[in-house]
Amino acid sequence: MPLDGRAVGVTLHTADMTVREILRYARDAEGLGYHGFSLTEESGKEAFALLALLAEHTERITLMTGIVSFLSRTPMLLAMGTRTIWDLSGGRFRLGIGTGGVGFVEQGHGLDIERPTERARETLEIVRRFLSADRFSYEGTWFHVRNFHLREGRVPGSVPIYLAALGPRMVETAARHFDGLITNWLTPESLADIRSRVARACAGVGRDPAEVSILALEMTAPDPGDDASRDAMRRGCAFYCASRHYLHIAEVSGSADEVGAIRRVWETGDYARAAAMVSDGLLERFTLTGSPEVCRRRLEWLIGEGIYPIIYPVPRRDRLVADHLTAIERVAGYLS
Repeated sequence: MPLDGRAVGVTLHTADMTVREILRYARDAEGLGYHGFSLTEESGKEAFALLALLAEHTERITLMTGIVSFLSRTPMLLAMGTRTIWDLSGGRFRLGIGTGGVGFVEQGHGLDIERPTERARETLEIVRRFLSADRFSYEGTWFHVRNFHLREGRVPGSVPIYLAALGPRMVETAARHFDGLITNWLTPESLADIRSRVARACAGVGRDPAEVSILALEMTAPDPGDDASRDAMRRGCAFYCASRHYLHIAEVSGSADEVGAIRRVWETGDYARAAAMVSDGLLERFTLTGSPEVCRRRLEWLIGEGIYPIIYPVPRRDRLVADHLTAIERVAGYLS
């Protein structure tokens, strides 16, 4: 296997490709030796239905929601989806949840993101009970389960459940309660910040910080030597600069001024100018972009730190499928 047994995952936005193209992407990732395949969910394809198909047409690769919003489904529905994909895949499933992007949660679902850390914890507790218990009751702030259970019974194993965590409170919630956290834009400074918060949170509940896995999205340009490919990365990076969820990472990484300037321009609706403001330095600091040697060093740093990288191709619009396939092949080559 080109990846030499090292655990690295891949992901994509499910609206970007057809079902058959996504199936090909997952199979290619499996053939290249990738450990995991993650599906995010916004306003495109529904994640669990697609994962059911992937479970039937792959053999080894781990499948994960990376992520689905815990605001858009009840804990029981999340548990049902988990049990379904776990059974179809022979135990190759991991559940990743989070609040989800502000735009599609508030504008699309029409929901308020209210007290997300508390709701994440409550959701986790109920999902775990559905997966591991017989009948149970639960009285929470949002949900009230009354003497209920899943018809198919307990999952014959333990399903890892991860929380998307960018800000301090979400990181601490993940450290106290979840099997791990999923982050983005990882830098040495933001990793140090995450680890210090994980250590403090774990100490408060008597947990070993080593039990908390850190998974990191790695946005990557499929063809870093091509201007159009780098421009696609600039726009993708500018989009995240505009999200309030990334302010803390930018601040602790020493990039608050540059990110803030890009955010202000993005909010005017001048997306092209905001993207053009993303420097090469910012791309290489926050994403898997640059020369093969720069990318190789970043991947080796992540793996050496015990991080689980999730390769996240940012494609050119006219090379949508080819860029996804090229990106994962290129990254596999860095680690061969």
